[in-house]
Amino acid sequence: MTDQAPKKVLVRDVMTKEVVSISPDMSIFEAAKIISEHNFDGLPVTDKENHIIGILTEYDLILRTSTANATFLQKILSEVYSKQTDKARDAVEENAREISSLKVSDIMNREPLVLKDDAAFDEVIAAFITHHRVNPIPIVDSDNKVVGIVSRFDVLRPLNLLGYGSHKK
Repeated sequence: MTDQAPKKVLVRDVMTKEVVSISPDMSIFEAAKIISEHNFDGLPVTDKENHIIGILTEYDLILRTSTANATFLQKILSEVYSKQTDKARDAVEENAREISSLKVSDIMNREPLVLKDDAAFDEVIAAFITHHRVNPIPIVDSDNKVVGIVSRFDVLRPLNLLGYGSHKK
């Protein structure tokens, strides 16, 4: 019997390999629909060659569109309270066009945290601890192409597989 060191777990062992990514010219409404329908926390933004150019998360959508929505509602309310309904209607139409014209590239994070596909599992844990709001993390190869994605769920999956927390009678 030989005492071998346990195999070092790498991010490629726990990452999700089937990655849904989006393009920078996609509308934020289309991107939000994909995030919502698949229950994703975020999506990598890639160019035509699958190189990472950003990430769009639920947080980005809430943060960046809430300011536009708040401004939009303030304009409507100010026009309504001044009893200038034609101006209110114009303000609504103008702001609706402004919000609907937003693209992923307008609100995405252009400097996403990424990890290389040969990163150690410890590095993944450290990244989530250090960067509290980051989720998910795109995984890239040596050419900076997206090859996977890792989320907090992926990090916790081994605990689920081992059955921790289950209450068997």
